[in-house]
Amino acid sequence: MHELKRYRIDYRLNGQLASLILDEFHEPTLDQVRLRLLHEHTREPRVVEDAPWEQNCRPSLESRADEVGLSDIRIQPLT
Repeated sequence: MHELKRYRIDYRLNGQLASLILDEFHEPTLDQVRLRLLHEHTREPRVVEDAPWEQNCRPSLESRADEVGLSDIRIQPLT
């Protein structure tokens, strides 16, 4: 049986400390957390995924998070 686990996400939004509690079956990846935070903090989410043949200097998800002001994302399991 799968069991929901609780995770605390600490991050900064435009320099201000913030946190979010997530209930997930598996520990979320940094990209999953970035997507969730972008969805939470933008009016018009414009996240795009890079095509496999593109040779970008930075992934689109990472650069979009920087545009919005997301930084210092930490994922901590809660017991």
